[in-house]
Amino acid sequence: MRDLERLRAAVADPARLAAVDACGLDGPGRVADLEDVVAHVARVLRAPVAAVELVRPGRHSFPAERGLRARVAELPDELSPGAHVIATGRPLSVVDARAHPVFRHHPFAARGSVRSYLGVPLSDEDGFVLGALSVADRHPRRFSVEDREVLRSQAHLVRTLLALRRRVAAHERDARLLEAQRDVLQAVAAGHPLPRVLDRLARHVEALLGPDVLCGVMLLDEDGTTMRDGAGPSLPAAYRAAVDGLPVAEGVGSCGTAMHRCAVVASDDIATAPEWADYRELAAEHGLASCTSLPVLDGDGTPLGTFALYRRTPGPVPVDGVVPALRDLTRVAVERDRSGRQLVRLATVDTVSGLLNRAAFLERLRAVLADPPAPGTVHAVLLCDVDHFKLVNDSLGHAAGDAYLAAAADALRAELRPRDVACRFAGDAFTLVLPDVEPGEVQRAAERVAACFALPVHVPGHVVHLSVSTGLTTSALSGTRDPDLLLRDADEAMHAAKQSGRARVHRYDAEVRTRSASRRELALALREAVGTDEFHLHYQPEVDTVSGRLVGCEALLRWTRPGVGPVPPAEFVPVAEGSGLVVELGRRVLTGACAQLARWRAEHPGARELTVWVNVSPHQLGDEGFVDVVAAALAEADLPGTALGLEITESAVMVDPEAARSILGRLRRRGVRVAIDDFGTGYSSLATLRTLPVDVVKIDRSFTARLGEGPGDLRIVDAVVSMAHALDLVVVAEGVEHEHQRRALRALGCDLVQGYLLGRPAPAERFEELLAARGRVPA
Repeated sequence: MRDLERLRAAVADPARLAAVDACGLDGPGRVADLEDVVAHVARVLRAPVAAVELVRPGRHSFPAERGLRARVAELPDELSPGAHVIATGRPLSVVDARAHPVFRHHPFAARGSVRSYLGVPLSDEDGFVLGALSVADRHPRRFSVEDREVLRSQAHLVRTLLALRRRVAAHERDARLLEAQRDVLQAVAAGHPLPRVLDRLARHVEALLGPDVLCGVMLLDEDGTTMRDGAGPSLPAAYRAAVDGLPVAEGVGSCGTAMHRCAVVASDDIATAPEWADYRELAAEHGLASCTSLPVLDGDGTPLGTFALYRRTPGPVPVDGVVPALRDLTRVAVERDRSGRQLVRLATVDTVSGLLNRAAFLERLRAVLADPPAPGTVHAVLLCDVDHFKLVNDSLGHAAGDAYLAAAADALRAELRPRDVACRFAGDAFTLVLPDVEPGEVQRAAERVAACFALPVHVPGHVVHLSVSTGLTTSALSGTRDPDLLLRDADEAMHAAKQSGRARVHRYDAEVRTRSASRRELALALREAVGTDEFHLHYQPEVDTVSGRLVGCEALLRWTRPGVGPVPPAEFVPVAEGSGLVVELGRRVLTGACAQLARWRAEHPGARELTVWVNVSPHQLGDEGFVDVVAAALAEADLPGTALGLEITESAVMVDPEAARSILGRLRRRGVRVAIDDFGTGYSSLATLRTLPVDVVKIDRSFTARLGEGPGDLRIVDAVVSMAHALDLVVVAEGVEHEHQRRALRALGCDLVQGYLLGRPAPAERFEELLAARGRVPA
């Protein structure tokens, strides 16, 4: 008797049954891949009967069989060979069922359709024994060890096939779940009444979990003690009416108990579950045999209701990733219904600025643009992006940044007309629509808007006056009232304002339109070109001002587009920066330049003391792995750190001086030299320069070009040289194109010069001519 109890317990194990259900093999159709396995087993073992057996209490199913002519068999567990395989976890061999004390009562044996049997455990990838892979003969037969091994190997194949089916089914289920979530969320966002939303939600649950699952939702009444019917599209109407109004308490079915405990209550058999003692007759009257109820809780853990899953047969209800995900949507729907006006406000207003948020603005924008402008006027759309806003957040923290945004929004509200609509579009970007503005007033209106952002922000030590770059378009300038196109054009005009120097209003015009289309086309081509041979390096010499000796070279990236020709760096580098491709391009430049210098050092004695300089973008400097990228490039080329120099712009350093100081310090400790490029054009001061771990200052070409034009420019360069030398820094002058410039720089004590006078950027093979000339540039 004890063996029989263990066998029945093994077959009825809820986790194992859930694994059987998860196989998804209960449909009426044939399972082709399993049928192939069964046919192969029958053929190899010369058995007239072969089957994949899935075992549930009192029931066998055969998703694949040969010779049985049945898909389902009802029989007691003790008569099932597959049940014995499950209970023992070992193969079972029966030579003659008619002579067996148990299996002689099996209906197949009684009919004579099966006399001998060999079955091996059929497990899933989690180790649950689902049933057996078996063969049978109509005559007594002693199956061999080899037969057993064949069956075992095929059982492993079946397990693999089932695992694959399970993954495919899970993927399909996840896709259906996402679609269900999207559908319900759309209903919530559209403001559908709560009963309709919950009804839709329950129908999705039933569709996902199968036809034997009925879904219901109970809601906590405002009195906090009573359950109210929320949804139950497949539950009997009389049952829903009977449970509506029941108290929240222990022992009031699965739902009342779950809401009382704030915990999941699984009643696998309502007929014996204690929480159903007073209500099991009600459930039985309506054909409900099991119920699992999941509480719906708010963020504080307070119950809002329950999410109930019923079945008409006893047994566990599958509660997997589908149910919690959709149960959480119940919380969203209920909280939205309860919060009402507050949720409407949260859905339309930005919490920092108090202006409309993006979604609400787009709705208002469409409404405004749906009507044509009044005669003699246009609809104007503005996009304002705060200049250097990151400096405030990085210096003072996000609270200070939020305070600035709120103050700017207050200034906007005071400036705008009643019909004007303003929005915090994203981060530090604001959008506005100004309906019915006279064309002559558009520019002035945009400038008044921009002035709202010219607010002082107190940074330790001084006050920063921020500004915005504003893009402006109108229904006339863009030739459309399409909101998406107007916003796109305003955004393009804003970027033109940034490129023109910031802190200005830029109108959308034909030039912006052409430049925007060209930039988008260039960005696509650039993304396709990364990783191809379209990119190559040129090298420009760096020469000692006094001796004329070649001491280094700057590696410069060049791009030649097939069918187009060379693309100027001034065009493609900003696009690479904006698209994020500059980090990968920068890595390739580092690797290529180091490799080329290593080859020159091996072949030319004059190159052994040469330094190759590589430009570094702010994106690279902000990348946590940049130091490792530099180290890898040096190691791959077998170069010392002193052979490499990195050129960093002032603006790149000033984005985050502390982080830049740390990264540059780590590079310096590896021997890598660091230069501040384009010095004098950025934000840095003498105090900042003193604290940075740099070796070289490169005077911007704009100062070099004016040498000889007046005494003022000469004094500026003299001051930079003197200041740099006082800090023990080497000075390099860029853009030297004329002999008088070189003579002036030599007289001022500038250490190194670079420019067309000394050599244009050239491919590696042409640069070698300088090395072959023993590294000396003609004076």
